[in-house]
Amino acid sequence: MSHINATMQMIQPVKACAKKHLPVFVKGTCLLETNKEEHMASLEILTVNHCDDTSKDFINEEKANIEHQFYRGGRVTWMNFWLAEHKYVGELIERDAYQDVSKLLMDVLKCNVDQTPVTSINIYHHPGSGGSTVARQVLWQNRKELRCAVVKPSYSVTDVTQHAVGLREYEEKDPQSCLPVLLLIEDSDKDYLDDLKNELQVAISSRQIQHETLCFILLSCRRSHDPESRCKESALQNVSVTHKLSPEEKKKFAGKRQLLEKQYEHQFISTFVLINEGFHNDSVQNVVTHLLQGIDLQSTATLLIQYVALLNTYVSNSFISQSHCKALLTLQVHMERFRRQEFARSLGEQAKLVFLHLSDDKTKIKSIRIIHPLIAKEIFQQLLGSQHSSLAKKLLCDDLLFEHRFGNEEYLSFLRALFIRRSRISRGDECDTLFSPLIEHVQEKEGGPDKAIELLKEAFERFHKDPFVAQQLARLLHTHEKFEEATYWAETAAKQLPNNSYILATKGQVYKKWFQFKWKAIENGCAPITAQNTTDAVETALNALQCFQECERAADAEMKNVNSSGYFSEVEVGISLLKLIFSLQEFAKGAKGHSTCREYLLTDYIPEHVLDAWEPFHGRLKKLHKTLTDSLEWISEDLSFFQTDVGEDEEEIPESPEEKISHPLKWLTKISSDYGKYFSEVSSAEIHQPGQSIPTNLTPLQKHMIIYQLGGGNITSILSKLTEQSDAVRILETIVSLYPSSPRKAKLEQRDIVNYIVTHITLNCLSPQASKVAPFKDLQALCPQFPGDKKKCLPGALFLLTLLFWPEDKDTNHERENKYGIVQSAVEHMEKCYCTKRNDIPQRKRRFYTHFLLGHGNGLDKFVHKRKFYSVTKVFSVSEKRLKWFSGEAWEKPEIAEKLKRIFGWTEDEVVYLEGPQKKKFSILPLNMHSVPHSNKNVTFYLGFTFRGPVAYNITVKE
Repeated sequence: MSHINATMQMIQPVKACAKKHLPVFVKGTCLLETNKEEHMASLEILTVNHCDDTSKDFINEEKANIEHQFYRGGRVTWMNFWLAEHKYVGELIERDAYQDVSKLLMDVLKCNVDQTPVTSINIYHHPGSGGSTVARQVLWQNRKELRCAVVKPSYSVTDVTQHAVGLREYEEKDPQSCLPVLLLIEDSDKDYLDDLKNELQVAISSRQIQHETLCFILLSCRRSHDPESRCKESALQNVSVTHKLSPEEKKKFAGKRQLLEKQYEHQFISTFVLINEGFHNDSVQNVVTHLLQGIDLQSTATLLIQYVALLNTYVSNSFISQSHCKALLTLQVHMERFRRQEFARSLGEQAKLVFLHLSDDKTKIKSIRIIHPLIAKEIFQQLLGSQHSSLAKKLLCDDLLFEHRFGNEEYLSFLRALFIRRSRISRGDECDTLFSPLIEHVQEKEGGPDKAIELLKEAFERFHKDPFVAQQLARLLHTHEKFEEATYWAETAAKQLPNNSYILATKGQVYKKWFQFKWKAIENGCAPITAQNTTDAVETALNALQCFQECERAADAEMKNVNSSGYFSEVEVGISLLKLIFSLQEFAKGAKGHSTCREYLLTDYIPEHVLDAWEPFHGRLKKLHKTLTDSLEWISEDLSFFQTDVGEDEEEIPESPEEKISHPLKWLTKISSDYGKYFSEVSSAEIHQPGQSIPTNLTPLQKHMIIYQLGGGNITSILSKLTEQSDAVRILETIVSLYPSSPRKAKLEQRDIVNYIVTHITLNCLSPQASKVAPFKDLQALCPQFPGDKKKCLPGALFLLTLLFWPEDKDTNHERENKYGIVQSAVEHMEKCYCTKRNDIPQRKRRFYTHFLLGHGNGLDKFVHKRKFYSVTKVFSVSEKRLKWFSGEAWEKPEIAEKLKRIFGWTEDEVVYLEGPQKKKFSILPLNMHSVPHSNKNVTFYLGFTFRGPVAYNITVKE
C-alpha cells in the first residue's frame, strides 16, 4: 500500500510539499523518508523525482548561472541534468564513453548464471576531461530503474556497506527480490574499492542471497594520465574518457559551441572551448595569455592566483577556502549577503575569469580552484616560468594562511602533500616519482638539489618537525650522495618514530648507499684492497645491516602493513659485503685465498692481516653466513605463502620504501645463487658440465652451498625452475646428486629434507620419466624425520605432509583414515602459522598462493602445477584473466577437466567439507567464499594446495 500511495502522490499535478521517491522491485515507487535518508549519511541518494520540487522563481533566476558554471569547468550537478531534461536549458552532450558505460551496464543487468552479486565498471579519465560528468549521466538516466547513489568521501567502508545494504532493502519485503544498487565511487584508490567490494559480498552472503542475484554495481571513476591503456587492460570492465574527441563527438561539441558563443563571451566558456580543441598546447597557451592580459603582477589578487595555481598544479583535487582567500585579501565583511559580492569585487578581472567557486556539500565550506588543471599549469608557467621554489617557500612561510583556523585542516593537508606526496601511476598520476612533483621539478629545473633541500628543511620546521619530512630529506640527500647530512636527517626521523618500519628502512638505505659509494671508490682506486683501507666501508655496511634488522622487527610488530623491504635490503647489503671481503688482497689469491676467507667467516679462525684492523667487526662478520641464510629463508617462505607477483597498485602510504623488488622470484633465484658462490669450494658450472662427476671430498656445507648456487636452496627457487630455465631438468638432477644417496640414514636437517622432497616433486613435474626421481614411498618415508611436535615444523614441512599423504583411490579404508589424520593435523598447524604471520592484515589482503592442484594420477603424478593452465587465458590481459578465473569461466575449459580431479564434498552452514574422513570432519577453505551455497548441498570442486592448507576451486552444486 505504501508503494501505491507513493506512486499516486507522484502523478498528482500539484505537490503540497517536496517528497523523495525511490523505485521498487515491483515497478512502482516508495517514499524515502527524510529521517531514513539521514541514517544513510555516507550516500548521496539520487531519487526518481530528484529536483522536481524546484520552484519557477529559482529556475528563472539561477538556470543561466548553473549552466554557465558547468561550461566554465565546474563539476556537473543533478540540477544541470534536470534543467536539460525539462528543456529549460540546452541538452547536455553525451560523450561516446556514456554509450560504452551504458552498454556494459546493460550487459551486467542481463540475467547470467555466472553473475556475481557485486560487480564493477571502471571509468578512467584524463583530469578535467568530463569523466565525472559521464558517470553522473549514467546514474541520472538509470535512476528510475535502479537505486542510485554517490558514495561521499571520508566515510569508512563499513559505514558505506551498511548504508548501501540499507538502501537496497529499503521498503522491500524480500531481500532476494530488490533492485540492484548503482554506486558511484569517485577518485578512490584500489584498496578502498576492493575493501568495499569485499564487505558488500560478506554482507550479501550473511543474508543468504542467491549467488546469481545482482545486488550492487560499483561504478568507479578515477583519474588517469593514460586512460586508453587502462581500457585495453580489460575492455570487459573499463571505459576511457580522454581530452581527444571522436569525429562524432566533434560534431556535437561544434554545434554546442555555436549556441554557447551566442550566450556568453569567449573567455567565460574557456574550458568548453578548449575541450572543442582537444586541449592542444597552443590552444591552452593562447587561452591563458588572453585571460591574463593586463594582470597586475604586484597585486595581492595575482599572488592568490599564483598560490592556487601552485597547489592545483602539484596536488590533485586541491583548493583554497574562501575564508583563507579573504584573510589574504584582508577582507572583513560580516554580513552574509555582502560577502560573495565583496569577495568577487576584490579579486580583479583575471581572477574572476580563472577561479571556479566550490561548496562542500558536507561541511558547507566555500572554496576556489582554477577552472581546469591544464589551465592552472599554464598560468603557473606564464607567471613564474620554471622558478617554482620561491613561490612555494613564500606560501609555506605565509603565517596568515598557515595559522588561519577556518578550513585549516584541508589547507594544511594540501600544503604538506605539496612537499612529500609522491606521484603514483596507480593513483592516476602521470608517472611514478621518487619525491613530490614539486621537489622533482625544483631539483631538475632550478639548478640541482640545493633549493629542494632548503625547501624541505623549511617544511620540516613549519610542520612542527614532521618526521616524514625528515625522512624525505634523508632520501633526497643520499640520492645526491650527501651522506653525512642524510644520516643526520634519517636519525632525526627515527628518533621521533623509532618503531616505524618505513622510516627505519630509509635509515638503512642511507647507510646502504653510503657503503656502496665507499666500496665503489675502493674498487676504482689504484691501491691494493686491504683490511686497513676497507675498515670504514665495512663499518658502514654493518650499520646498514643493523638498521634493516631493526626495520624487520618493527615490521613484524606493526603487522598492519606488509613491509618486507628490510629482508630484501639486508640480503643485498650482505652479498655486497661478501664481495668486498673476498676482494681483500690476501683473500683474492686464487682458491687458497678463497678457502682462507671461508674459514675466517665460518670458524673461529682469524687471519693475521685482518686481526687488528677489523677487530670490532669479527663477531658480526662471522654471523653473516647465518644472517643471510635466515633472511633468504624468510623471503622464500613469505613468497611461498603469498602471491609472488607485485601488482602496480602498491600500498598508498607516504613513507613506503623507495626501493621495491619488482620481480622477487627472479631476484631470489639470482641472489641465492650469488650467496652460494661465496661459500662453495667448487663452481656449480664445473659440476653442471655433462659427464662431470661430483668430487668425493666435498663437505656437507660445501655441497649445500653448491645446491644454493644451482637454485636449490629454498622452496621458492626450486619451484621457479618449472618456468624459468630451459635446462631445468639437468640442473635439478645435479641438485639431487648432491644429496646423500641414502637421505633417511643421513639424518638431514628439517630444511634440507623439505628442499630435497620439493626438488623431486619439481623434477617429476618437468620430466616424469627422469631416472633421478625418487620413488613416492621413499619421499613419504622421510617425513617421520620431521618433528613430532607440529609446532616445531617448518611451514614447508607441513605443506609437504598435505601433499604426500593426500589419500588415493587405491588406498584401503584404514590407509585413507590414517592419511587424513596426518593431513588434518598438518592443516591445523598451517592455519595457526598463517594467522600468526598475517594476524592483523585485512582478509582481502591475505592473498595466498596455490602451488599445486590435485590431478588424476597417483604418487607424484597426481600433483599438477598451477602454471600448466596459464595458457588457458594467455590471450587475455591480467585483469581479464583474474575475472575469468574468479567467475569460473576458465575452469570450464576441457584441458582443465582432463588434467584435474573433481573432489566430492558437501556444505553445511556455508562451510565446505570433504567427503571421505570418518573420524573427524575435514573443512576445506573455499578460494572464493561467495561461491559457497547458502543452503546445505552436495558439491564437487577442484583441490589446490597452499601453505595455508588445501583450498577448494570452482565449487559446483552436485545435481
